[in-house]
Amino acid sequence: MADQQTRGEAAHAWGRLTEWAAELAAGGIGALPERVRRRAATILVDDLAAMAGARTDRQVTEVAALAVRRGAGAEATLLTRAPARAERGWAAFANGVAANWQELDEGYRRATCHGGLYTVPAAVAECEAEGAALGRALTALAVGYEVVTRVARAYPAPRPPALHPHATLSPIGAAAAVSAARGHTARALADAVSGAASLAMVGPFAHAGRGALVRNAWAGAGAQAGFLAADLAALGIAGQDDGLASVFADGLGHPAEPAALTEGLGERYAVEDGYHKVYACCQYAHAAVEAAHALRAGPLASFAPEEVASVRVETHPLALTLDGDRPENVLAGKFSVPHAVAATLVTGSTAPEVFSAEWLGDRAVAEVRGRVELREHPAIGDPPHDRPARVTVELRGGARHSHEVVSALGGPDRPLSAGDLLGKIDTLTAGRYPRFAEVAAVTLGEGVDWDVPLTDLLARLTADAGEGAR
Repeated sequence: MADQQTRGEAAHAWGRLTEWAAELAAGGIGALPERVRRRAATILVDDLAAMAGARTDRQVTEVAALAVRRGAGAEATLLTRAPARAERGWAAFANGVAANWQELDEGYRRATCHGGLYTVPAAVAECEAEGAALGRALTALAVGYEVVTRVARAYPAPRPPALHPHATLSPIGAAAAVSAARGHTARALADAVSGAASLAMVGPFAHAGRGALVRNAWAGAGAQAGFLAADLAALGIAGQDDGLASVFADGLGHPAEPAALTEGLGERYAVEDGYHKVYACCQYAHAAVEAAHALRAGPLASFAPEEVASVRVETHPLALTLDGDRPENVLAGKFSVPHAVAATLVTGSTAPEVFSAEWLGDRAVAEVRGRVELREHPAIGDPPHDRPARVTVELRGGARHSHEVVSALGGPDRPLSAGDLLGKIDTLTAGRYPRFAEVAAVTLGEGVDWDVPLTDLLARLTADAGEGAR
């Protein structure tokens, strides 16, 4: 529980943050530095591609069909069923579910938080429904991202986390993004976020490793809650002024670090500390996957699963919790370091399908998976070197091969090149939306039109071979 002095400091810092956020939103895309606009655009197209790429999973398409049935009113595009549309809240729900289904959505490196996942579905649905331009959507994204990541840093979850941030933080990011898109005052934005914080879900982090698929619905439900909180705030229905402290410090027992709400505000934007995922599994496992892939591409090029005596993975404490060695479904597999490493070693690939259900029951993968042992890495550094992994494979003949990755590819210290990011986007979208990567490249390039209606941009991204350029 936060003491009175800390609560006062937090309240003052929260007021400064919401005033800054409302002013930034009112200034529109022109108020964002050029580098921030481009980072926001990168997050947007990456997460839209993650949504579109989940269209091959049955449950995702059924969720989209549910949104069409329940969400009366064709306000916003469903990325897995475009050009199908639904009411904005239901569209944000379905797109939020799709965005994190394959574990390829963007994330935030300085806290346990996926800033894009919590803002993009709501910002896109709101701006499309209102006929707003790309610039308005990117501004709402940047504002919502700033607010939710600063909340995550100001009230850091214990490690290992008991609750999943998709459950606790997604309503906050969505409410802030919707408020920014609507041009709310600082008071209304603060009311929306305080209300959204109290609408958060109690989602156990362990659900992911155990394969409880409801975990994939939390971000979508958070988007809907964000819309509700913004609507209620406009009616004068809100949480307490110190609602964040009441929820996170008093209710959840998180420490309070109010300085994080304002330090460096407007100097370095939170979107600049995001990461992009190239491996379709929990980011905590990425360094181990990258190390295993390097071994398979090098000394284990002639790899034979039956020759493996043991696989030792030395990694960081967050990854040590992902220790399931018999994942029963694809979600549990994505949150299992033994499975991710074994599948990478056996296939020699890190393509998205390697982390799909196809390899869960593979005999060779299961055999190698059962020989994986997790240990704590002996030399964990400061960020961004706080999530390292060293993989050591010992063969039955006695040979031993190791590779270490101190920081996985995709973070601010090892960013993806534009070509690599567009390659990922093309892999995810080409089967249904063959022009997606091409349009994304234009959106990320020089001279992009920030005033293009978002609906038009989405139509071009999701045009299929039979629909032409549109």
